[in-house]
Amino acid sequence: MSISLFDATVGCYLQTIPSILGCLDRARDHCLRQNMDCQLLVDRALHTDMFPLHFQIITLVHFSEGALAAAGSERLGGPDMTLAFTFDELQAYLRASMDRMAKIDPADVNALAGGEVVFQYGDVTLPFTTEDFFRTYATPNFYFHATTSYAILRAFGVPMGIANYIGTVKTTRSSQFSAQVQQQTGEEYLNILETLIA
Repeated sequence: MSISLFDATVGCYLQTIPSILGCLDRARDHCLRQNMDCQLLVDRALHTDMFPLHFQIITLVHFSEGALAAAGSERLGGPDMTLAFTFDELQAYLRASMDRMAKIDPADVNALAGGEVVFQYGDVTLPFTTEDFFRTYATPNFYFHATTSYAILRAFGVPMGIANYIGTVKTTRSSQFSAQVQQQTGEEYLNILETLIA
């Protein structure tokens, strides 16, 4: 069974972005408990030669909502490096993007299949089919920046685990198991994972 373009894009984004927003909430709570300014996190990076949290969140939006817009216009550039947000503004920026994507009609995204998208940034020009753009470029970038955002917060000492990152997985009951086998829903599995949070 093939997956629709909508499910492969928006469906994934709307699983991960709420998790990252939750991680940011936990970061705020952690800072309050430790009597630290959460604004310190905005410029925090995993290494001196890596971009900070601010860039990770901006780019997370760029390769989700921005990538969807690019598929409609057939062209994507680099993320907007002129944006400058506080911690609160950064979280609001990500939440607003998620809210807009939640309103997208699946038919509009699925209609983009079979097209072309060009990523062009400086001297780099990468032409893709729409499917390859998402499958091999935009989506891997999206997950990289989501994971790096999580890692920055965790390295800062925010108590989190996989339950805070993975979100609610989508399960489907299977007929191959007997009635004695309890098949967990995504929500139940998330509850199990929450016991692993540091």
